[in-house]
Amino acid sequence: MKNITLITGAGSGMGKAITLKFAEENHTLFLLVKTEKQKKDLMKILSKKEIKFDIFVGDLKNRKFIKSVEKKIKKVNNLINNAAEANTKYFTKVTNNELDDIIEVNLKATFELSQIFSKKMIKNKIKGNIINISSQLGHTAAYNRTAYCLTKFGLEGLTRSMALDLAKHGIRVNTIAPTKTIVDPKELKKKKRLNIIKSKIPLGKFSTMEEISGIAFFLTSDDANSITGSSIITDGGWTAGK
Repeated sequence: MKNITLITGAGSGMGKAITLKFAEENHTLFLLVKTEKQKKDLMKILSKKEIKFDIFVGDLKNRKFIKSVEKKIKKVNNLINNAAEANTKYFTKVTNNELDDIIEVNLKATFELSQIFSKKMIKNKIKGNIINISSQLGHTAAYNRTAYCLTKFGLEGLTRSMALDLAKHGIRVNTIAPTKTIVDPKELKKKKRLNIIKSKIPLGKFSTMEEISGIAFFLTSDDANSITGSSIITDGGWTAGK
């Protein structure tokens, strides 16, 4: 049986890079995207490859969408929870609605999808993988990131606890925690801000989407069979103590 991989937030940025990596490795793909345009763009790329894939458009804040995905996808070998929202407001400026939205996507959707597909793995006796795309900010705080850090620190705790619960079924659960990663070329225009961030990274470089997608694939491979409950922090040494 070919590996079957479900990727959330597959329509842009890091999720798209992970999608292309797993497509290169001939995985059957189930992809969750937010817009019809993202679906069309992916279809144009993936239709040129000799792989099976299906793309679902919807909002992860919508429980009906998640339930529809549960019904349509019978089983997976790998679940990659990549979709996330950001919030860069000062602590006292974050609204209740904004807090609810970021928790819905970054934590609740990840929790629910992981629960749904780990049950399917157990039912089908699949020793699968769940990979949660976290952040350096799940390990260290930052200014104007209270809501985001709340969810990423929570994601790290969720991952470790899931790993303990699911280990008896041979299901491994890990996070990848990147530092600043350029996911939109427009970001390159903010040179002053990027230079300040880069100055805090001992290696003097940002993570790349290619690095993250490679790590994700590694975590699904036999070479990673003993890795669970871990976070691969790809931050250039930032959290090592500089």
